[in-house]
Amino acid sequence: MLPLYRVIEITFYALLNFLPYMMLALYPFRNRLRFSRPVTIFLIAVLTLLQVTSGFLAVLLPHETVGILSALNTAAYFIFYLISVKAHFGKILFTLLMLSNISNLIVVLSKCMEGILAPRLAIQSYRWSYSAVMFVVQLVILIPLYLYTRHFFTQAVEKDTHLSAWKYLWLIPATFYLLWFYHLYANTQSALEIALQPKHAIFLLCINLGAFLIYHIVVCLISEYDKNTVLKNQNHQLTLQKLQYENLRDKILETRRAKHDIRHHIAVMAGYLQDKKYDELETYLAGYQNSFPDNSSVILCKNYTANLLLLYFSEQAKKHGISFSVLADIPEKINITENDLSVLLGNLIENAIDACQNLPEDQRRIIIRAKLEDHALVLTIDNPYAGEPKQNKNGEYLSSKHAGTGLGIESARQIALHYNGTFLIEQKNGMFFVSVLLNLPD
Repeated sequence: MLPLYRVIEITFYALLNFLPYMMLALYPFRNRLRFSRPVTIFLIAVLTLLQVTSGFLAVLLPHETVGILSALNTAAYFIFYLISVKAHFGKILFTLLMLSNISNLIVVLSKCMEGILAPRLAIQSYRWSYSAVMFVVQLVILIPLYLYTRHFFTQAVEKDTHLSAWKYLWLIPATFYLLWFYHLYANTQSALEIALQPKHAIFLLCINLGAFLIYHIVVCLISEYDKNTVLKNQNHQLTLQKLQYENLRDKILETRRAKHDIRHHIAVMAGYLQDKKYDELETYLAGYQNSFPDNSSVILCKNYTANLLLLYFSEQAKKHGISFSVLADIPEKINITENDLSVLLGNLIENAIDACQNLPEDQRRIIIRAKLEDHALVLTIDNPYAGEPKQNKNGEYLSSKHAGTGLGIESARQIALHYNGTFLIEQKNGMFFVSVLLNLPD
């Protein structure tokens, strides 16, 4: 039977070594939890109880079982985190490995400082001195880390842009994690002896400082990419608003001209009537009628936003000598935001026009098909291209205007993901085929 003071020591250490890291791991994904808050709190309480129980077992059972208990605990935490958070697997791994590296740093720093302050207690497990030092070290490291997570890291992982990058970004903290473990297990000394030596604590501190610098660069790059995507989407929205304004302006000008000219026409027709020159009046009326502008606007589809964009790009295609064929059946009312629809159409058609400009004029053509079927919007755009479209090793198409992947294609891909749809690109016999399917809400 353990004395009461040992029970308190072990319990406090177990809580200190679990709860702060679990809270930090969940914070960036607090809005993407799979379960309700009460259920999540209950599961955390169960894991906390498991952590405390493992601490007691580690003291009571033979030393050889400590590694097994630690592995089982790690597996339980990972499974809980994986099923509780609705996020890209790469984001989850990145966050867990990053916090694991920081946790290792805190453990080693705390044990090293305990060895300096209380060398006799430092060689014992779960003593109050270790927990006290760890508490202070956690305050120094975890409070700034929380502030950084709140203001920077959370913003990066909350965005759904450039999800493909997260498939590989987790390798960064994994590399630093393996580097430390190689240093630990390649050493002939025990883990306790390594932790008590300041040089190893300094080594791990340097590893984490370098790692954190890279983490920050990753966060900045993701944020910058997101800003560029937002700006491009805003540009498309401004284009749509410009089209709406120009359409309204043209109609107002036509109305003003008609109002201004009609007085003169009435005066002429009144003169013909007064002079009983009916044949001349009939001829004049026919000519007047033919002079009317064609008020029947070109309708490429029923949806106002899509029609404006299709008309706009139709004019752009005509300027560049591109055959522009449209078969679009998009209803007036559709459960997709005006911004998403304009970004999707605008980016893909703009890319097609850019590709066609590099071809001889007799080869320039764009074929657009769109249809709404069973709450699913299907869009295909076919166009020829010159040369060979550049792709990275992940199969993503690179931009011809700047370094990195094409923002237009990536924006369209993210819209497809947002609507639980699909985004496919094929190239065959000098033709580029883009197919998009959006599952729209009822």
